Parts: sequence; structure tokens; C-alpha cells
Amino acid sequence: MGDIWLVGLMVLVYVWLPKAAAQNVIKTPRDQKTEHTLLINEVNADSPGEDTSEFVELYHTSGQRARLDGYYLVFYNGNGNRAYKVLNLQGKVTDSQGLFLVGSSSVSPAIVIPKNTIQNGPDAIALYYGKGNYKEGMSVTGYGLVDALVHKTKKSDRADTLVRVLTPGRDAFLEDSTFRTMDESIERCRGADSQWIFQVAMPTPGTDNHCILTSQLNASAVLISEVLAASSSDEFEFIELQGPHSTMLRDIVLVLIDGQTKDVYFTMDVYGKTSLDGLLLIGPAQSTTPVDLPFPENTTRPVLRGGPNAIALYRGNSSSFVPGKALPVTGLLDAFVYTSNEEPNPELLETLTPGRPAYKEKRHQLGDVSMSQCNCCSVTRDSLSYVLSRPTPGQFNDCPSKRFSQTLSFCLRVADCQEWLLKSEEILMTLVQALEGSCSCGVSAAYFKEPKAVCQDVGLVFTTLLTAKSEDQLRSLLLAFKTFLETPRLVSFDRRNVTAESSCFEDINVPDLPPGVPSEIPEGTQEPSVQVAKLLINEVNPDNPGGGEDAEYIELFYTGRTRFDLQGYWLVLYNGKNSRAYRVLDLSGEHTDELGYFLVGSSAMSPAPMISLPPNTIQNGADAVALYYSNTTLYSVNMAVTAEGLVDAVVYTSRMPEKAEQLVKVLVPGQSILYENDSHSTEDESLSRCHSLSAKLQSSFQVTTVTPLGENLCSSSSALVPPAIRISELCLAGGTTPYRFVELEGKPGTSLGGLSLVFFSGKEGKVHASVPLRGTIGATGLLVFALDGGHGHDGTNLTFKDLSAASEGSSAVAVYSTSWIPAGTKATSENLVDALVYTCEPSTAGGRLDFLGPSYAVPCKDDRPVSLSRCACGNASAELQFAVSDPTPGLQNSCPQDAFAVDLHLCLLTPSEWSWGGRGLTPTSHGMGTLLPPRRERGCAGGELVQTPLC
Repeated sequence: MGDIWLVGLMVLVYVWLPKAAAQNVIKTPRDQKTEHTLLINEVNADSPGEDTSEFVELYHTSGQRARLDGYYLVFYNGNGNRAYKVLNLQGKVTDSQGLFLVGSSSVSPAIVIPKNTIQNGPDAIALYYGKGNYKEGMSVTGYGLVDALVHKTKKSDRADTLVRVLTPGRDAFLEDSTFRTMDESIERCRGADSQWIFQVAMPTPGTDNHCILTSQLNASAVLISEVLAASSSDEFEFIELQGPHSTMLRDIVLVLIDGQTKDVYFTMDVYGKTSLDGLLLIGPAQSTTPVDLPFPENTTRPVLRGGPNAIALYRGNSSSFVPGKALPVTGLLDAFVYTSNEEPNPELLETLTPGRPAYKEKRHQLGDVSMSQCNCCSVTRDSLSYVLSRPTPGQFNDCPSKRFSQTLSFCLRVADCQEWLLKSEEILMTLVQALEGSCSCGVSAAYFKEPKAVCQDVGLVFTTLLTAKSEDQLRSLLLAFKTFLETPRLVSFDRRNVTAESSCFEDINVPDLPPGVPSEIPEGTQEPSVQVAKLLINEVNPDNPGGGEDAEYIELFYTGRTRFDLQGYWLVLYNGKNSRAYRVLDLSGEHTDELGYFLVGSSAMSPAPMISLPPNTIQNGADAVALYYSNTTLYSVNMAVTAEGLVDAVVYTSRMPEKAEQLVKVLVPGQSILYENDSHSTEDESLSRCHSLSAKLQSSFQVTTVTPLGENLCSSSSALVPPAIRISELCLAGGTTPYRFVELEGKPGTSLGGLSLVFFSGKEGKVHASVPLRGTIGATGLLVFALDGGHGHDGTNLTFKDLSAASEGSSAVAVYSTSWIPAGTKATSENLVDALVYTCEPSTAGGRLDFLGPSYAVPCKDDRPVSLSRCACGNASAELQFAVSDPTPGLQNSCPQDAFAVDLHLCLLTPSEWSWGGRGLTPTSHGMGTLLPPRRERGCAGGELVQTPLC
């Protein structure tokens, strides 16, 4: 009974605030503290004719794809208060924007119902969640209720019982058929103070509700909705106004003003009837797009000038506006001031949009995009409420949507926090400028909603909801925001520099950024500002010590840390050689344990897996594990790798040189393969999720000891994937060489803070010297460290001179993600970022530094300067390796060229004591060097033929 009562507590309680006949106020789900935020978003119960366009649209407030298991949609008849239709939504899933449509076939719904199914009223539609016995003929109940709408089509209709049980205190909503001559619907919108309301509007099944708040329009009469300027008389230009629907406009003047001189250069009287959607289009008479009100005859085109320019709407008539006279202060309805480069006249700004800056249109040319009002209709005379968008004359504006949104937070470290509480707008504009400068996404202040500032111990926390027009645009903006907060940075306010950073308070909501489009199927996801519970790949152990391979496993984890149904999920194992599936597991019918863990693994391992596999099933790499969700797609063995339905993926290898480019490209694009480094532990190790709960993000993982069905044993600073900083070139002492250097490469601007350069020498494999690094990678992407006290190229001078290859064993230079390692410390893979191992004498015997990477032989006795340079060998798909070359400090490495390549055909006799690993003979050019000593004749007599290009 406990679980049932908990569901019963998660009920949306409606609060009636009489705003207008066409609007009902509902308690905002953000205040409901409920896990389940699936809502009734739009209802069209009465369409013209035979009711062939009826629908009910549900919306999951996560704005993402979400499972609807456990939900029921119930339709009640107001005559008798009993259910006349019940839909079980088990197994159903919203679309990628969180929408789910039930309706007539004409609206392309997920569930089709016969025409004339939804009764006109007084009736009700209710959404339930839980294990209640919901069936047709049942009496109305509030048990398990999540959301409800009681509706009617006549003012005189009553549905007292439905209202009392489902929406107490709020009357039935009237779907006013006189709102439009065609069709209308009841839509959910955010009203004043972010409260949910219902209002009558144009039907929008499967897309965003338009949410033009007609009650606020009635107060303002008419607003400037959209402006498209042109650069020549041949291009289309227009000004679109927004007013109450189907309403005659009169006694209104459109005024255009030069933004620098304040001179009025154009006026016209506005008259005409707004459309069904309240729009009135003003433009040239002769155009392919019909206008409602043409510019006056003999008007010079283009009418609209480039910025700085101003558009104003006044009450009155055009005869009142005389060129050269000051603009009147009274009678102003709305104004919009825009510019491209030059600042408009400050007196004009104060008259038309007091306290507000001009809109800065950053674009290459006029005519390609319009400037659209996107805070209609609660905001007037505010140029910051506009965005650049595609032109939509006669239609609703193309605006950012909360459907594509994410809450952002960051901290400003200020001492006088109370003073800064009044600077929210200035803080927001600084954020806008930072994001636009980073991504050039066309972002403006209207992309941000609900800004809030609060004081905490260490400063001021600023929070706002970022909206976007698409998933791609949102991803670009989130990446720009992450870049903005990658390191503490100084931002300027009123000539004061303030530090902005992400880690100012606990549980900061800086979004994780998977590199591809997420297809997560969370259950019970919440508002975007709340961490979404999801199923992820948590740990992978593909390679066990010894030859048994009987402790392999893959661990999944539900971040909600509770029992989770795996219906619709698939686990697919891919072979990196052909990028095809070699094992497919349908997880439907399975579930995680009570802590959210699910284990797939070898049958002999302990703890016992939920799904058992034969030993040696999971391949060592380069391969991949992928988690999918789909109720329609069937995944099968031997299928090509796909991203359709992808939830999470890990691409890995147990052998450093191996790659799986196609798997990386499809599953984790733009990232690097993970390396399960067996030197991490003398026992078994795995790849464990440690650094984030982001799906499809390779850097979330690190090598750890194995922890099946338990908390991962994470180290806070282990290197995970091929790093942002790596060794590019090492110049060694040879004879009379006058200089030595180490060259690092990375993305320009990458910080070296927290890294150290470490040198290992001799048979013991211990630290010879360690130097903390500072500064950043320069514009060339290279940084050279001179090791003899000389001057490096854009680099730093280090002060010891005995860097050379050891006469016995191997030496190495390495980069570690720690500031200092004491001399005499044994080499370790912990905190290792990159390493280069080198020796004078190649040897088949293992050395103490072998785990750092392959050892490269250098001609130590040469008198000329010698470098080991990172080069791409042979074809582009080969792993980057090092080659002996002339020194090139600060320049492109001197590498072998394909133009000078030759194929060598060798016959290798394979003695019985040689072991080739069971994966085929694939010698590398590094290995070939040890097989080709100089001046040695070779013949071929019955051995194994190998063809290997050398570069």
C-alpha cells in the first residue's frame, strides 16, 4: 500500500485565478515536487464537421523522449461521470521533444482513435499514473491522478462532479467556437509569473503551442511582432503587427525614425482587421507574399533603413507627426530600436525604450533573416525581446522554445552580493555576449527565461533557463556555455573585473555535454533544471588476466538508484574489425536490482550476472558495447553499426595501437578510443564510469579495479583517453649536439596548469627529474621546452643537461596530470597523460617502462642532432607513432612521406617458441626495424609471407 499512497500524493492541484474567460490558471509543476511531469498539453474536442481532427496532446516536461509506462489516459462523460474510453500507455514513448499525440488519423498521432470519439462536453480528460484499476465504465476518481482538464463548448454547460473530483475550485474550460471561424483548441501555456494556464488558440498537434496571451494583448491593443529589412528595392520587406484576433485596428500610426538624427522619415496610418491569429502584415503592394496593408503609393523602397533605426506605434493619425519636431511622449504603444554597428541616439532610446538598449543585429546582409518578437505579449518597448529568425510573414514567429531548453547556473565571486542582486540584466547580457562570441549562434537575451540571482556564502549564484530553436542549436549553446566556464574567468561589469566560475556552490547545474544527440529514454524525468535519471553503461571488463576470460562483464546502472524495468532496451556488442554486431541481447523482461545495477557477464563469475554469457564472449578490442532503446527497431547479429535508438556507448581496446574508426564515428563521434591499460593493476581491471553521468562521453571513464554490482572505485585524477596535451618531439643528446628539447602539442590556448614533465632513466625505471608546467599552448599549437638553459621556441627553459638515452634499459619522458613527482619514484600509470619511451639498443626483453608504451630505438652514437618525432605512418588510419628525424623545434615535424614509400615483401620463419597472439600476424614498421639489421642477406624458404609497407 505504501507505493500506492505515494502515487496518490503526486496529484496536480489546480488553483483558479479568474484572469479572463479564455484562460484558466493551473499550479505550476515546478511547485508540485512530483517525479512524474507528464501533462495534458492541448485538446481539440470539437472540430468542424464530423470531428475528424480531434486530438489530445500530452507533453513530458523534460522536453525529451520519455517512456509512458504506468500512465493511463481516461475520457469521462459529464452525463453520469463515468469513463467512456481508457487508453493504457504502457510501452509507449513520447517523441524527441516530449510530445505524445492521441487523435484522429488526420493529425498523424501515435495512437489513432475513430472520428468523433472525444466528446464535446461537458466532459473531462484525465491522466493517471500507477496500478489503479482504470477501465471503461468506472466512476470518476482522483486516485493516482496526475493531470486533468474538464471542458465544455457551451457557457451554460455544467460538470459539477467532474470538477469537484478532478479540478476542485476550477470551473470547466470553455472551448469557444467563436474564437476562430475555422478550428480552435485548448492549449497549455505559461502565463504571468510562470503559472500554467489554458487558453483557446489555433490547433498545433505535434508541435509547439503558440501561446499568444490574448488577455495581455487586449491591454496593449497592438505590438510590433516581426520586422524584415531589405537592402534593395527588389527585396521583400515587411512590418508585422500582433493584436487581438479578428479585430479592426484604427487610429494607430506607424512611425519610422532615423536612429542617429532622431528625424522622422516615414509615417502611415494603420487600419484593417487582424487575422484569426491576430496578425496584420504591412509591406509592398507588389510582392509575391500578399500583405494586409500596403505601403502608400509612390513610397521610396526600401522603406526600412539599416540600423541604427527605430520603429514606433502611436495612437493618433499621421498628420500629427511633422518632420523635425520632437517625438511625442504620450500615446506610444510599442517601439523597436535596432542597429548593426553604430550606437543610436541616447535621447531617442530614452524616449522610445527607456532603460533598454538597442537590438544589435549581427548578420552579413539584410533581407536574409527577420527580427522577431519572442516575448509576446507581456513585454513592450523592449528591443531585447527580439531574436533573429527565418521570416514568417502572416504566421507565428520562429522563436526559441522551452521544448529545447536547459537551466544554466554559474557563480560570480563578489563581496557585496546584495548590490549585485539588482544587476541580473547586466549579468545576463554578459552571458549573452560570451555565448555569442564563442559559437556565433545568433543568440540574444530573448533566448533566456526566468533569470534569478541569489546570494550564497561565496558570492552570487545566477540561474536562468536557456531556450533554443532546435536540439542542434541547444547543443551548440551548451558547448559555448561549457567553454565559458571551463576555467575561472574574469568578466567586466562597470569597469570592475569579477571572477565567474562553475564550482561556486554544491550541486551546480552545469550541463554535461555528450557529443552526439542523446536518445535517452528516462523514466520519470523531471523539469530540465533537475538531474534526469537514466540508464547508462557503468563498467566494462572485456579482458581478464590469463587465458580463461571467464570473468568478463558489462554493468549497466540506472542513476535513479532504484529497481528499473529494462523493457525496450537492447545491449549490442560490436566487432571493431568489420563494425558489425557479434552479439545482441534483448533486455525486455529484465530489470535492475534495487540499487539500479544490472550485470551481463561470464557464467562462472561472482557475483552471478543477471544474463550469463559463455567465457571469452566479450572481445578485447578494438570493439564496442552499445546500449539502445526502441519499441520498433529490431537489432540483430551481423548488423552494421548504427546510432538509431542509441542511448549510450563505449568504444575500447586492450591494445594501444588498435583502432575502430567506424565505431567511433557512429557511436562516439569526435572522440578517441578508450584504452583498458592492464598495467593499472597486477590483478584484473575494468573501464569504469567515474567522471560524469553523460551518455556517449568517453572521458566519463577511467581504468579501475573491478567492482561488479558495486560502487566504482574511482580515482579523482586518472587520465582517461588520449589527452589534449601530448608529446610531439624529443631531441636527444648526440655527440656534440648543442641543445636538447621537448616539444608538446595541443589545441591553442590549452592550459598546462597542473601538469608536470617527468624524465625516467636507467634499468630501474625511476624518476630522474620532474618539472611542473605552467602557461598555455600558443597559437601554433606547439610549445617547446629547451632543456639546457637556452631559449625555446614559444616555450620555457628547463635547467638540466644530461637528457640522453640510457646505456642500459630504456629511458622515457612523460607528461603527468600532477604538479610534481619526487625523484627516485618508480614509474606508474596513475595520472599519466602521455609518454615516449626510447633506448639506444633495441631488445626483445621486457623493461620496467614498457607499460608506458612502445620503446623506440635511436642512433645514440651519431654526432648529428637526432629527434624522435610524432608522425602518422603509412595511411591515415594508422595509429600515430614516432620516427627518427632531424630536429624541428616549433615547426611541423620532419616525417616520412608516402611519396617515398616502397613495399617490402618478407618471408618470416616462425619458430615454435614464437607466439603471435592468436589474432593474426600484423607486424608494424616499429617491429620491422628490429627484423632488418643492416647488410644481412635474406632468403625465403617455406616460411610465412608478409606484405608490409614501410614509410
